[in-house]
Amino acid sequence: TFNPPHIGHIRAARQAAQILQLDKLLLIPDRIAPHKEIPSGSPTPEQRLEMLQIAVQNCPELETSDIELRREGPSYSFITVEQLRAEYPDAKLFLLMGTDMFLSFLSWKNPERILANVTLAVLYRGEKGEVQRIEEQMQKLSQMGAGVVLVKNDVVNISSTQMRRLLAFRCAGEFLPEGVLDYIRENR
Repeated sequence: TFNPPHIGHIRAARQAAQILQLDKLLLIPDRIAPHKEIPSGSPTPEQRLEMLQIAVQNCPELETSDIELRREGPSYSFITVEQLRAEYPDAKLFLLMGTDMFLSFLSWKNPERILANVTLAVLYRGEKGEVQRIEEQMQKLSQMGAGVVLVKNDVVNISSTQMRRLLAFRCAGEFLPEGVLDYIRENR
């Protein structure tokens, strides 16, 4: 959701782009998150996109996309990856996600349609118990023909929920990309 985008998002994306040797990495805020509820008082999807654009302005390997904001209703990944496959028919596409989303992947809408179009790239930290759960999920998905790449993520371990708490206490500045805190203050 990028609510708000923080340095954990940006550093992880940059690290993944480098490790996977990507020509570009698209960061795509959703309109309506199918797996979680956006707290009341949150920025609009368009504001989340604007903050994300500010966050990546000095990162040439990262781009933002409004592909999900142009659609009504929930932002289902299977639709997005099918649109991207049509736009980039010859590209090797990866869907970058954190461990939590990877472990819940089979509960997503039409996971087989996602797997038909992309390789899953999973950001993980190697925390105790995490590797075993990831390996079990990889085994299940391999039976569906899934391509899965693990991307070791040793950057900032902070969530957007934690960021919102820090913002409430006015101590989030060091965890936000340059310009994002100013945007949040200006737009309340």
